[in-house]
Amino acid sequence: MFPDPQIGGPPFRLGIIGAGLITRNSHLPNALSIPGIEVVALVDPVIERAQSLVTDYGLRARALAQPADLVGSCDGVIVATPNHTHCDVAVPLLKAGISTLIEKPIATSAEQARQILAAASEGNAKVAIGHYQRFLDAPRQLARLIAERYFGRVFNFYHQSGSAGGWPAMSAYTLQRSSIGGGVLVVTGTHFLDRVLSMWGMPDEVSLRDDAGDGPESHCEASIQYHDAGPGPLGGLLRYSKCVPLPTGLVLETEAGTVMLRDGSTNRITVWAKDRAELASEIVSPPDPAFPIGFDANQRMLWDFVSACRLGCDPLVDGRQALALMELLGRFYAHRQPLDDGWTNFSDEAVR
Repeated sequence: MFPDPQIGGPPFRLGIIGAGLITRNSHLPNALSIPGIEVVALVDPVIERAQSLVTDYGLRARALAQPADLVGSCDGVIVATPNHTHCDVAVPLLKAGISTLIEKPIATSAEQARQILAAASEGNAKVAIGHYQRFLDAPRQLARLIAERYFGRVFNFYHQSGSAGGWPAMSAYTLQRSSIGGGVLVVTGTHFLDRVLSMWGMPDEVSLRDDAGDGPESHCEASIQYHDAGPGPLGGLLRYSKCVPLPTGLVLETEAGTVMLRDGSTNRITVWAKDRAELASEIVSPPDPAFPIGFDANQRMLWDFVSACRLGCDPLVDGRQALALMELLGRFYAHRQPLDDGWTNFSDEAVR
């Protein structure tokens, strides 16, 4: 269990950069709910947005227009700004010794991710990345069971997610590839790709089909191949859409049978045994004792970041892992092919 970040010192002084919807609806409420964290500043170039949050939440925090004004007044920051600004925002703060929790993805290119890591090394600061799904009980339990070969070999996996509608934001940066770094593969797919890298490492082969043209893709289908994944080959197929509702979840074909985990708040893993496919059993994931009781995934993520800063250890999802993800995205986009029409016309059996 990680030690409580409030033990052994004064409150952790936290600044939040970006006063958009993700801060209003998630980062700020989470910070205020965790003992030992004091929100000392909210930063946004439209300072009225920052001041609105200060007023609405009755905070004593400062409303600031420039991230540079945080130097000397905080112990760590959350960077919740558009993707293409992450590097410019984080690098000066990291060089000044201020640790950062950066909304995923870390940046819009592997080169920018390397600049962020170099700045963190120069300033002896921590970098954590906002992949909240790594803090959910069922995915953590599934990763442990796969590592223990509880299901025997995993032969193939399938993951998909889709919804009718875009992503809420207070600006139009999600409509431009240059500012978001990609489309639905970045916004939706990277949460699962981060989990893939943590379980099996970097794939040997990848391919991508999407509908992007020159803009961010709305639909995509990606494939992953491992030549030897302990032991033997492993293949994966991923489907994502920001316009078409798709049954959301993960299915694995294993020696023991078919294993399914639906994304979201569920803590149950369903297993159809190979010799009794008509019967389903469930593995119920208890709350992970590594985290405080009652914390949801986003609270756990922030608590882990503060603990890493206090103790000098690495956060659960750190900058090196984020760089690997950016390198993987670069490989996908380097091999893009057009997506066939009608690709969404498939059975719900893909995810039971």
